[in-house]
Amino acid sequence: MQSGLMGLGLVSGLSGVLKADRVEDAVNEFQLNDQQQRFLEDLRNRCYRYFIDTADSNTGLVPDRASFHQHAQSSYSSAACCGFALASFSSAARSKWADGDVAHASTLRLLKTLNSIAAHERGFVYHFIDCATGQRSPHSEASSIDTAIMLAGAMVAATTFHDDRQIVDLANQLSDRVDWNWMLNGGNQFSMGWKPESGFLESRWDRFSELTLLVLIAIGSRTNSVSPDCWNAWRREDVIHHNGQSFLSYPPLFVHQYPHAFFDFKDFKSPSGRSYWDNSVNAHLAQIEFMSELGRRYPDQFSHYGDDLWGLTSSDSAFGYRDWGGPYRQGHFEPERGIDGTIVPSAAAGGLPMVPQQALRTLMYQRDTFGSKVYGHFGFINAFNPRTQWYGRDVIGIDTGITLLMTENLLHGGIWDQFMSHEIAQRGFEAAGFRKS
Repeated sequence: MQSGLMGLGLVSGLSGVLKADRVEDAVNEFQLNDQQQRFLEDLRNRCYRYFIDTADSNTGLVPDRASFHQHAQSSYSSAACCGFALASFSSAARSKWADGDVAHASTLRLLKTLNSIAAHERGFVYHFIDCATGQRSPHSEASSIDTAIMLAGAMVAATTFHDDRQIVDLANQLSDRVDWNWMLNGGNQFSMGWKPESGFLESRWDRFSELTLLVLIAIGSRTNSVSPDCWNAWRREDVIHHNGQSFLSYPPLFVHQYPHAFFDFKDFKSPSGRSYWDNSVNAHLAQIEFMSELGRRYPDQFSHYGDDLWGLTSSDSAFGYRDWGGPYRQGHFEPERGIDGTIVPSAAAGGLPMVPQQALRTLMYQRDTFGSKVYGHFGFINAFNPRTQWYGRDVIGIDTGITLLMTENLLHGGIWDQFMSHEIAQRGFEAAGFRKS
């Protein structure tokens, strides 16, 4: 599908399926069998229910989280969750695995709300907003990264529904109003956010993280774009080695997944020669090794960790929300940050295109072994601990979203195809210095 927004000609779209000659890695060698295909399609459909069933009937805003058993849902949405929702609607409409009219109507309603009533500051939508009114949640910041994820979803919507001028215009308005240079706050690294009570947050996006999505979109912006120098302004650390290969590390796996849900890094290298695709693959493989080694060293606590059960990223736990993952340090196999045996299904699901064999193995094992305790109406539960028999109460929108988008990317490459055909994505890649590998 060709988009009316294409202009730079930097990236050619996917053909609708993963082609074995695109890159020389294990992903291209991997072929889904019928059982795996059915599982992924079922998982995608269950995740999609979340964005359709829980959305506010008037505003279309999707709650940040909801009960795994469908008993309740949050009264607040998040900007990032809305970005995943927009991309999910586009996926359904493009690949025709769900009602296209519903997906179209849901996209239009949500884009109208984000433009008209969602609270924002100079285009940066607040991290959490009321599902019914769009008003800011108390103490919430106008978030730079959540806004970037929201815009990524809007970009996918604009290319998917390129024949609908209203959707394209609404998506453009949403991105064009963002004052990226203001969020730099006098520097060349983005502030993490802004609050009306206190101004800019002290923390900046200054080291490797999910910031790659933020910076590339800001560089490629149609209006108020930032200097390409911002790509080189953040620190390339921490560096860890796995099987003799170095990679930029950040322990929770979502950091290695969110940018990859939209930007197709596979065939490109950065100006320094780094492959961010290989970086993400190595991060996933290193975590599997890390968790397997925990199982060997501490069998009383972690004997269930291994090839069948792996995956840690920021999630709920029996003791509250935890920003955990691994590995944390080179050659250090210890349960840091309170790792207690919890499994987070979206950690593996978000890595489906990077490590398809390993991700499918654990996800299907989780479904087959724990059944309806972890796999329900909206797909996988946010987190559970098979050792203590703790099962979380909720599903979380962004984790359900990354699961759906990466499932679709593995099946068809659809999100990559649509996002990478957008002029902002193309301009960001080109201006930052990415080149075909």
